[in-house]
Amino acid sequence: MKIKNISLLILSSLLIVACNSGNDKPEGEHKSEVHQDNTVSLTLQQMKAIGLKLGKIEKQNLSTTVKSNGRTKLPPQNKANVSTLVKGAVKNIFVIEGDFVKKGQILATLEHPDIVDMQQQYLENVNNLEFLEQDYKRKKKLFEEKVGSGKDYQKVFSEYSTAKSTAIGLKEKLKMLGISIESVEKGNITSVINIVSPIQGYVRSVEVNIGSFVEPNRDMFEIVDNSQIHADLLVYEKDIPKIQIGQNVHFNISNISGRELKGTIFSVGKAYEDDIRAITVHAHIENAENKIIPGMYVNAHIMVDSVTTNVLPEAALAAEGDKYFIFIKTEAEEDTQKDENSPDKEERWFFEKTEIIPGIRNNGFVEIKLLTPLDEPAEIAINAAYYLLAEMGKGETEHEH
Repeated sequence: MKIKNISLLILSSLLIVACNSGNDKPEGEHKSEVHQDNTVSLTLQQMKAIGLKLGKIEKQNLSTTVKSNGRTKLPPQNKANVSTLVKGAVKNIFVIEGDFVKKGQILATLEHPDIVDMQQQYLENVNNLEFLEQDYKRKKKLFEEKVGSGKDYQKVFSEYSTAKSTAIGLKEKLKMLGISIESVEKGNITSVINIVSPIQGYVRSVEVNIGSFVEPNRDMFEIVDNSQIHADLLVYEKDIPKIQIGQNVHFNISNISGRELKGTIFSVGKAYEDDIRAITVHAHIENAENKIIPGMYVNAHIMVDSVTTNVLPEAALAAEGDKYFIFIKTEAEEDTQKDENSPDKEERWFFEKTEIIPGIRNNGFVEIKLLTPLDEPAEIAINAAYYLLAEMGKGETEHEH
């Protein structure tokens, strides 16, 4: 019996030691606590480390959006292909690709004997016109006085009219070439004409060299005015009824990273593209600052409806499966893991995981639909929600062990 009692005493002692050793924790170890009521706690040091911020649900105007994409484009009146009306050899070139030019600025000069011949023909025609005009007036007077022949009058009238129309035609041609009529009539004949820019903008391409011989209507330069650049966006069939002129658009463009541009729809296409089941929508782009060129890829959000609703920053939400949660501050209390007389007691903050339904998302904010009313004024972790969710998961795992 004594041996049996001693064995029982030893076994009891071992069980007590085992239980005590299982409850021991290293001194000073502090972890996030998780309660079974969906609450996680952090120390002030942990909150500072993750930069956790508190805030409240706010009211904001949020817009539902239609996502779209497309390319930047210039309207046809803001780009120009520069050519010549007469053939000639390139004598001078005054610009290179990328230069900014004003309307009427000289881009190059051409020379050719035909340019001289046209001015000579004009002068000869003008001089002959003066003679024919005098002869016409004289024979007209004789015809009216029934002295002169009607046949002579009709002949000189025809010659005078033909010479006059020829002079007007030659004069207009010289004007189109940029040749001064006053200078030609004073006997100053030039063999060179100027090729000028028809619009203000940037030189996109130069297609000639010094000495190049160009024929009429051959492109010599291309000028683009990027100040009126816009976006051509594709809107697909299901979203077409939502789109109208005047709606605001937010753009993201590849070469302007980290910055969102704004714009407005100014035209909605009427031609339906069967192959992609979409229409083209045209939108102005504001604040482009000449950094955008035609052909760039654009991501856009078209603001179609505006509502005033409860919102939180997107960082205040954490997803778990197909559900979304926010974390509401419930209370603060001191760390009970330490002796009350310890000089380094820590205050802990408790956050309750609360399920919500997210709605419209816009500009970093998301609409919040509450499943249960909140106590006023409820303070919410407006960032680091995923950190809190992760800490809750870690704490639950430790609690199970």
